[in-house]
Amino acid sequence: MRGEGRFSARDLLTPPNLVTLARIALVPVALSLLASERRLAALVVILIMLASDGLDGYLARRTGRVTDLGKVLDPVADKIAIDSVLIFLAARGEFPVGAVVLFVVRDVAGLVGAVVVSRRLPAVLAANRVGKIGFVVLSAMLVAYVADFAPLEVPLMIAGVTLAVASGIIYAVEARRAVAAARLANS
Repeated sequence: MRGEGRFSARDLLTPPNLVTLARIALVPVALSLLASERRLAALVVILIMLASDGLDGYLARRTGRVTDLGKVLDPVADKIAIDSVLIFLAARGEFPVGAVVLFVVRDVAGLVGAVVVSRRLPAVLAANRVGKIGFVVLSAMLVAYVADFAPLEVPLMIAGVTLAVASGIIYAVEARRAVAAARLANS
């Protein structure tokens, strides 16, 4: 069986996936607070969004409710959360536009690539370790920029850009290998 039919509406309502959906629902709240110059409140909401990333994974493993939908939805929620806030900050001149473009292009390319790969593989590819480390660094970077903690902003941005590019390359190589192995197994 190829990638079709792996997602069900029932999977959407599992506790881990509900946490992931709540993370997405908090994005407009964070942006609204930022727009109204309520930085501390926005920072609290952003910290909740970022911390909930670990909670959904923990719940999924602890309750045995790891789903292919969750494996897809979780990184999408991460990208929506981080990219949305960075786009907002860049639009206000508080974050370099070039870095935002790089993050968004990498994320969109990764999502498109994941859709293409999922049609050729029987399972969803897991996130790579560099990508997970990158998420932690990007989260710290986001917090530094929202909190206006200048000493950490540029070093974390450089580390975030480096890890984003590296994880994108690693994912592309892993995906290519997995597709090639699936082709060999099916021939």
